[in-house]
Amino acid sequence: MRVEFFRRPAKAPVFRTALVAAAALTSALGAAPASAETRGYVISWFATATNTKDFAVDCPETAKIADKAVAENGPRRRDVALVEGKPVSASSYPAAVQKDPAIETIQGKYAYGFDLGGPAANKFIDPETQGKADNQLWRAVGCHSNFARRPPPEMPYSEALGWSALLDSAPGWVMQISGADLSKDGPVTVTLDRTLRHVERDAQGGIRSNMTYTIDPVSRSHNVLSGEIKEGVLNIKSGDVYMVSDLPFYTQVDLANTHMRMRTEENGRIIGYWGGYTDWHAWVYLYTARPAASDPTGFYWALRKLADADPDPATGQNRRISTTWRMQAIPAFLAQVDGKIVANASQEPLGHVERK
Repeated sequence: MRVEFFRRPAKAPVFRTALVAAAALTSALGAAPASAETRGYVISWFATATNTKDFAVDCPETAKIADKAVAENGPRRRDVALVEGKPVSASSYPAAVQKDPAIETIQGKYAYGFDLGGPAANKFIDPETQGKADNQLWRAVGCHSNFARRPPPEMPYSEALGWSALLDSAPGWVMQISGADLSKDGPVTVTLDRTLRHVERDAQGGIRSNMTYTIDPVSRSHNVLSGEIKEGVLNIKSGDVYMVSDLPFYTQVDLANTHMRMRTEENGRIIGYWGGYTDWHAWVYLYTARPAASDPTGFYWALRKLADADPDPATGQNRRISTTWRMQAIPAFLAQVDGKIVANASQEPLGHVERK
């Protein structure tokens, strides 16, 4: 399968040469497209969408291992990596490993995701919609203890550690949903941005609702997507998303052929899934940069084999892999740098939902 993608420049242009230019950019990036109603949310939970309800079916070889320590941490092995004939760290140079670790990959038929148009042989079944789903990243890493036996809403182990640290140290991500009347089904615009500061926690360590966050006016993390609310579910079926992040979490969230499925729950919280094709080198860097309690070499080789889109013109190696993230967002007020509120917090459900 050959899929071509738009790639963003490595660095965002700088628009600070004059006050007029800065004000213009604030207006362009800070405000959602004009509409009758705009609601604001801050992302409070974000991780690879896991699904291992039947581990013996998904990962039969790993499930057979009797030794509990080996079963949880994977078979012990020694990966040998050589650069110019000299031994180097396998986690730092996974491409230089002399032998594919051949870790076990998911054999079951269920995984969260979307039909991205990939080969029929790769398809999973989404356990929520029962529709076809492309999610080769989950196939590659789902048998490892970081991900196995961790059904939503439990985060994969390494991602949970990184996300918790990120919340307190890096700018957050926010989302605007705009439409003529968000209490009814119909077309909407979804705008994603980064904030100027980190998110605020509540007394229990969660993320506080109804806080005000200022949108970064010169951010590469500005994305505008078109979608539709139908029967209370917001769906997006095209577009590209790029959001800057920081270690110890992912350095970026990068999706081509973006698909989203989101709905509101109690207290206005949004829960949903974002899927598409991501740069697998950038994804695996979270694990090669922090190899403790994971298998960076095994992940690297599995992703390389199962990557299913965007072939390199010179080598033919696919540079992207289908994936799905699970996300949650809570109501927030969103403002421009001049203090103007551009999105209001709301606990009302999105779209028309039948009351029972």
